[in-house]
Amino acid sequence: MSAPEVTVLMTVFNGGRFLAPAMESILCQSWEDFEFVIVDDASTDGSVGVLNQFAANDRRIRLILNKENSGQTAGLNQGLREARGRWIARQDADDLALPGRLAAQMSHAARFPDLVLVGVNGWVIDEGGKRMGLIHVPLSDAGIRWSMPFQNPFIHPGVIFRRVMPGGNAVAYCEDFRICQDWELWSRIADEGRLANLPERLVCYRDRRDSLSHRFSDDTRRECRAVSAAAWKKNFPGETLSEETALILERFRGGLGPEQFREFLEFYTPLRERWIAAHPSDAGARQADAVHLMQAAGGMMSGGRLAACGAMARAMAAAPLWTLGAIWDRVCLMGKQPSFVSGQ
Repeated sequence: MSAPEVTVLMTVFNGGRFLAPAMESILCQSWEDFEFVIVDDASTDGSVGVLNQFAANDRRIRLILNKENSGQTAGLNQGLREARGRWIARQDADDLALPGRLAAQMSHAARFPDLVLVGVNGWVIDEGGKRMGLIHVPLSDAGIRWSMPFQNPFIHPGVIFRRVMPGGNAVAYCEDFRICQDWELWSRIADEGRLANLPERLVCYRDRRDSLSHRFSDDTRRECRAVSAAAWKKNFPGETLSEETALILERFRGGLGPEQFREFLEFYTPLRERWIAAHPSDAGARQADAVHLMQAAGGMMSGGRLAACGAMARAMAAAPLWTLGAIWDRVCLMGKQPSFVSGQ
């Protein structure tokens, strides 16, 4: 049996009512040359029965059933060791992939052979499948690298990456990280080749109150700081990431108030100008800048509308077409449901 081009990798721990829709969203992909490796990390809620039922009806599914819980990061590495595809596509047990997701990513990877990681834009949905918001990610290699110290520039359950990098290194997550393991991995993969995100919204990321990042907020902050510092060192070699700068970056990720936004701009503006001067031909760095400013604006809409308007104006100046498109998306599309979500 020949190896598939893609291994879709999912870990499960008590997937509950979200598990079946997540699996169906992969099994109905228009791209069919994949295996579906699923690592169940000792679920106790009946997830194993759901997995076995799906596996009995689809030969592409390969189940790994753990008797003891080892955590998501270890489970991801367990799945990577079993994977046979040239590309790894991530999928979480509570998120959804649009039917054309894998086809679009594989088509893009075929057009640009130097790519090692391809992500997508996405929707945010609630526990009932209702659309709550939009996820904007930077698109170009330069923009992604510029964003890396500020925030995670990829949606984890929306990426494909090479299982073995061009230099011969097999990919593995760092098991010191249990929440930001994806962001930490991207910062290392960035050393291996070019990165990209597709502009299309091809995944639905489910915002859950019981997610790891919500339940372990102190660990999330600590891991974010560690990854941000490593990315800062790569972007600005020779420049120490001070405690003050680390705190500004942390506030940006958490949501800025008007006073904090002014402080952020004092730090951000000269840094941005230096980066763009070093990448003058790449409009993607300016688009990534607009992503940051729009995120800041969104965080201030309820308590600092004047400052939010200022952030939006700056985003418009950085990347006018992209910013207009982002505003149009928010105004016009939020009332519509992706076709596969509306039937849940």
